[in-house]
Amino acid sequence: MMQQGQDYNIENLQGLSEKKYKTSGFLILLFALLIRLFDLGERVFHHDESIHASFTLKLLETGQYKYDPAYHGPFLFHSTAVIFHFLGINDTTARLIPVFFGVAAILLLFLLKKELGERGVLWSAFLLSFSPSMVYFSRFFRNDMIIVFCTLATVIGGIRYLENLHSSKRYPYLILVTFSLAIAVSSKENAYLVILMFGAYAGIYFLYRLYSDWKKEKLGLKKTLFLKISAISPFLPEILISGTLFVFIVMLFYTSLFRTPETLFSIVERAFSHWMEMHRIERIGGPFYFYVPILLVYESPILIFGIAGIVHFLKKQGKNASFFLFVSYWAIASLLLYSYLQEKVPWLVVHIVLPFGILAGAYLGDFFSRMPGRRQENFSDAGVISSGTDKKFTSGMKYSRAHILIAGILIFTLIISLAQCISVNFYRSMDPDELMTYSQASPDIRELMEKIGGFNQGPETLRIAVVDSENLYWPLPWYLRDYEKAAYYTEPPAKAEYDAIIVPVAYRMYDKIPKEKYASYNFFLRPGKEFILYYNKKLENAE
Repeated sequence: MMQQGQDYNIENLQGLSEKKYKTSGFLILLFALLIRLFDLGERVFHHDESIHASFTLKLLETGQYKYDPAYHGPFLFHSTAVIFHFLGINDTTARLIPVFFGVAAILLLFLLKKELGERGVLWSAFLLSFSPSMVYFSRFFRNDMIIVFCTLATVIGGIRYLENLHSSKRYPYLILVTFSLAIAVSSKENAYLVILMFGAYAGIYFLYRLYSDWKKEKLGLKKTLFLKISAISPFLPEILISGTLFVFIVMLFYTSLFRTPETLFSIVERAFSHWMEMHRIERIGGPFYFYVPILLVYESPILIFGIAGIVHFLKKQGKNASFFLFVSYWAIASLLLYSYLQEKVPWLVVHIVLPFGILAGAYLGDFFSRMPGRRQENFSDAGVISSGTDKKFTSGMKYSRAHILIAGILIFTLIISLAQCISVNFYRSMDPDELMTYSQASPDIRELMEKIGGFNQGPETLRIAVVDSENLYWPLPWYLRDYEKAAYYTEPPAKAEYDAIIVPVAYRMYDKIPKEKYASYNFFLRPGKEFILYYNKKLENAE
C-alpha cells in the first residue's frame, strides 16, 4: 500500500502532461477571444470611445495628428486607422485593437511557466480570461489593455534578459523590453507610472545588493560601488542602443511617421504637466479606497487568492522567491499608487488586477498540485505505522478539510465573478448602477439614430444642429459622422435654417420655433444628461 501511495505522489508531482497543458491553454485562449468578440459592437460608444474614434477617422482621412495628453498617446489611433482602412469603420472594428491586446496579454502568461508552473500559468490565464474588468475594458476603445500587455511583456523581457545576462540569448529580450516600453509610452501616460514603479524596485534592489556585498566582502563603500559599476559597464553599449531604438519608436508615433514636428522633451513635459494638474485639481477625484469596491464586487477570486498568494509565497521562500517578491511589490504598489492619484476611473483597475491575477493563479496552481499528494502520503504512512493510525488519519483529514475549504471559496467566488462578467458585459453594459460603467452613453442613442435614419432626408442633405454649452455632446459626432451638414454649437444658432436640432432639455426651443411645425423627441445622452431632438414634421412624411 505504501508503494502505491508513493507512485501516486510521484505522478502528481510530475505535473500535467504536455498534451493536456497545451489543450487546456488553447481552450482558455479561445474562450478569452470569443467572450471578448461576442456582440462586440452592441454597446453604445462611451464618451471617450467616440472621441478616440473620431480622432482616428480624422487621422485616416487627412493624415493629421497632434498630441494632446487629454486624449493620450498616438499608438491607439494609428493602429486603429489601419483596422479602419482594411476592415471598415464601425463600433466593432474600433474595438478590435483592445481585444487583440487583451487576449495577447493572456497569451504572454505562458512565457512564465518556469516561475508559475504549468498549473499556475493555466490558473492565471483562466482567471484573467473572464475577469469582468479585463473583459469589459478589452471590449472598450481605450488604451489601457495596450498598457496591460506592454507592462507584462516588459516584466517577462526583463526577467529573461537578466537570466541570460552572460549569453547572446539576452538580446531578443532586451528588444522585447524596448519595444514594450516604447509602445506603452506611445499609448498612455500611465506608462510613466509603470516605469517609475519598476525603476524604484530596481533602484532599491541595487542599493540592497550594494549594501549586502559591502558588509559581506568588508570592502570600502567606494570600492564596492566601483566594482558594481564595473560589472554593469560591459552592458552599457547595448543599453544605449536600445535607448536610441526606444526614442525612435516613440517619436515615430508622436510625429505621425515624422510628419509632425515634436520633441521628446515637449511630449514628456506636456504629459506630466497635464496629469499633475489633473491630480492637483482632482478633476475625477475619489476616496482612497475607490478601487476596493470594484475589486470586491467583480474580482473577488483574484483579490482573495492574490492576497493569499502574497502571504504564501513570501513565507515559502522557494526557488522563485525573488520573482514572487517582485510581483507582490508590483501588486501592492499598483493598488497604493492608483488609490493615491486623484484621477480615479474604473478602467484603471485593470492595472491592479493584472499582478493580483498572476499571484492568484500561482497560488491556486501551487495549492492544488501539492495538497492531494500530501494527503495521499499521509494515508500511505498510516497503512504502515499501525500504532499511529488515528493520528495520521486525523492529519490527513486536516489536509482534506483545508482542500475542501479552499475549493469551496474558489467555486463560490468563481461563480460570482463569471456571473458578473456575463452581466456587466452583455446585459448591464450600459447600466449606470454598475461600478464599471462610468459616464457610459445611454442605449437611447441607438433609438435616436434609428429615428434620424428614418427621416426622408439622408446624410447628404439633412441639416442638423447639435447644441451644448459645454461641448459635451459626445458620442453624437461619431454617430452623425456621415451627416455632411451636421454642425455643433454652444448656443442655438440664430437665424439659421435647420431641419432638426438637438439641445439639452433645459432649452425652451418652442419659444423660438413654431410648435405646429416641429415635433420633439426626448432621449438621454448619458445618465443625468437629457436632450431633445426637435425636427421638422415634414421629415416623417413620405415623399
